[in-house]
Amino acid sequence: MNIEALKLFMRSTELGNITAAGRELGLAPSVASHKLAKLEENLGMRLLHRTTRQVSLTEDGAVFLPHAIRVLAAVDEAYFVAVKGEDVPKRILRVSAPGSFTRMCLMPAITRFLHANPKLKIDLILSDELQDLTEIGIDVAIRIAALKDSSQVARRIGCDQRVLCAAPAYLKAHGEPVVPADLINHACILLGDEDHWRFIGAPSTDAPAISGSLRVNCGESARLAAVDGLGIASISLWNARAALDSGALVHIMPSHTLEQTRDIWAIYPSARLISSKARAFVEFMSAEFQGDA
Repeated sequence: MNIEALKLFMRSTELGNITAAGRELGLAPSVASHKLAKLEENLGMRLLHRTTRQVSLTEDGAVFLPHAIRVLAAVDEAYFVAVKGEDVPKRILRVSAPGSFTRMCLMPAITRFLHANPKLKIDLILSDELQDLTEIGIDVAIRIAALKDSSQVARRIGCDQRVLCAAPAYLKAHGEPVVPADLINHACILLGDEDHWRFIGAPSTDAPAISGSLRVNCGESARLAAVDGLGIASISLWNARAALDSGALVHIMPSHTLEQTRDIWAIYPSARLISSKARAFVEFMSAEFQGDA
């Protein structure tokens, strides 16, 4: 099977355009179209719906795509193992990660990783969704969550410790809570579907209902609202650290540790197809973030 045709097929589905995919691979539009047609002929199935502007997967194409991705990953791995020397082309590692975490924590670590691994390139896709990684061609996804799907191949690389924070101006105006029960008298910035903050070692009666004028679905927005004095927020330590260091936020009730501690995970598409480039990336990130665990 023609490996270049498989690459062309995969990139055409990602870009939605055969000409653009062919251009990336150095192919003229007519050559790219011919290669895909030949691939379909050899397989005996139509892989793509074509219009003048874009392409989309047929039902057969959707079934075939994950297998094509696995073949390309295996070829890439075999080539890297077999070929050595300065003329080895850079390998591409496709990484998906949450936007806020990437901007504030992951990008500096990625920069250090690329300096340490000059034979690699990274395609970084910002996303908070747990998608089918094989289907979209992702080598590693970084996610901050309490993973519920036991079928996922994941490695814990750090802890997402959360702390309660508020702006000095808010605390000056409304006073500083000392124990969990005090929170019922304060404006709280709600994240996601939370309506209680529970604390390690505290009885359930010490988890009063919290309320406020703002609910957000993004930790970065919660931090910005807290800095602006809208109330008390439960914020990931990596998200709050710069504001805490600058004095824009104050860590309140430090002797009461929140229960809502999630983990930072590196998720692979398959246990059988963990490439050396993905493994190297995850090992590096684990060393970077275990200090925050």
